[in-house]
This record gives sequence, C-alpha cells and structure tokens, in this order.
Amino acid sequence: MINKKRIINLMLIFFIVLQVGCANGVSDKEEIKQETEIMEQLDKIIQNGNKMDKVIDFINSNISLVSRENASKMINMLEKEQEKKLALLEEKFYSKDFQERFIKLYGSGFDINNIKDLQDEELKKLILETTTEGYRIETAEGYFFPIIDYESYKKYSSYVTDDIKEYINIMSLESTKVPAKDAALIIGWNEVIERAINQERFIKNYPNSAKINEIKQLYKKYLGFILYGVDNTPIFNEDGLILKDVKNTYIQVIKSYKVSGVTEIIKDYIDILQNNNDKITNDADKFRQIVIDSIK
Repeated sequence: MINKKRIINLMLIFFIVLQVGCANGVSDKEEIKQETEIMEQLDKIIQNGNKMDKVIDFINSNISLVSRENASKMINMLEKEQEKKLALLEEKFYSKDFQERFIKLYGSGFDINNIKDLQDEELKKLILETTTEGYRIETAEGYFFPIIDYESYKKYSSYVTDDIKEYINIMSLESTKVPAKDAALIIGWNEVIERAINQERFIKNYPNSAKINEIKQLYKKYLGFILYGVDNTPIFNEDGLILKDVKNTYIQVIKSYKVSGVTEIIKDYIDILQNNNDKITNDADKFRQIVIDSIK
C-alpha cells in the first residue's frame, strides 16, 4: 500500500511539474513574440519618419515590456534617430532670426520653465519642439543650439543593461554640465580627471558594449584636455612652463586617487616635464601625441 501511495504521489508531482513546464514554455514563446512585435513596431515608427515625440512616447509605453537587451536596443535606436534629426533642428535655430530672438529672450532673464508666458509664438513653438523631442537648448560663443538631452534618458536606466545604464550616466553629465564653452573649460581640473577616469572604467568594464566607440572618443577628448588644455584654459604659460595650479592639481591627483590608466598618464607626463624644468619639450609633446593616438 505504501509503495502504491508513493508511486501515485510521484506521478502526481511529475504531472504537475510537466504541466507547469509546458505552461512556462507557452508563456516564454508568447513573451518572445510580444517583444519581437514591439521591436518591429518601433522600427516601423522610425522608418515611417514619425516625429521624435512619437518615438519617445512609444518607448515610454513599451520599454518595461521587453528584456534588458531589447530595452538597450531601444535606447540605441532613439539616440541614433535623435542624432539623425539633430541637423534638421539646428537649421531651424539658424532661420527666421531665431538667434537674435534667443539672445533677446535670455538677455531679459526669461525663465524657460514658464514657456506658456512667452509672447513670441514662433519661438515658443521651436522651444516646445526641442524639448518634447528629447533635446535641450545649449549656448556657446553667442549662439543657441539644440543638443540631445541625455538627462531625459535616466528614466530608462532601470530597464537597460549595465553598460547602457553607465553610458546614460556619463552622457547625462556631459549634456547637463558641458565641460567647455567658448574655448574654455567651465569645470575644474579635478572634475575633468574624474570624468576621464569614469570613461576609462567604462572602456575596461564593457569592451564589447555597443557604445564603446562613443566612450573611447569622449575619453580621447578628455585626455586632450588633460595633456593639452584648451585655448582659453591653457596648462602652459607663454614661456612653455606648466602653470603652478595645474601642476599642483595633477600632483595631488597622483597622490590621492587610486592608480588607473589616467593617473599613470598624468604621472608620466609630470615626470617628463620635471626632467625638463617643467617646460614643454619635444619629449613631452611626443608623449602626449602617443597617448592620444593610442585611443582607437
């Protein structure tokens, strides 16, 4: 009797497991089908030339229904489409005297958050188009222009893969606090170095990321800041001597930061300069060229 009961119980367990397994199998197939349909629909929306706000609305409504990998693909598709349409939006900024109208608007201290109070209907329309399509307005050298608002991507961070989440963090900082304007750095040397270290970490941690080339180019730009400075924020004076505040910052970074590729580059650079009385020489110039050229 006991054996019969055991056999019956085992059969029941086997039957339940089999049923659950089959149910999960159907569910998985339906889920894959749903994701495929969502991704195909997004592709159609983009291919049909819909405005960016339609693309964004679709992603907002569906990103939680797909895998992290497909969510990441969604963000890549969004970014590529924004990059493609950015030139068309820029053309609008340079038409109908919008530059002069922007200068007048911002010069008056107008609060962009109170766009409803703006009397210039054409300008209001352009600003609304810019913000609803995922861009923000930046200014440099007296010009106003749109850039991708990566800060708005942060709402997708919990849905995407780790590399895309980190990419969003890096690019969000770049768009909300640009490093340079009017040929001058507007962030401190410490922040320049911290950003470069974060970019280096991304390259090390995610060598196969879909965004690896974008981060490499950004890293290359920041190494250029560190080794060359920029026109209105030089690291050498007119006599070719490294500026004291720059050198002191670099030395402090070497002492206080964890060893990384960036800190090693800075250390080697300072060593070469110190061997030549802190003056830029062919050796130092050759070193920085090699460093920049090594980023492929």
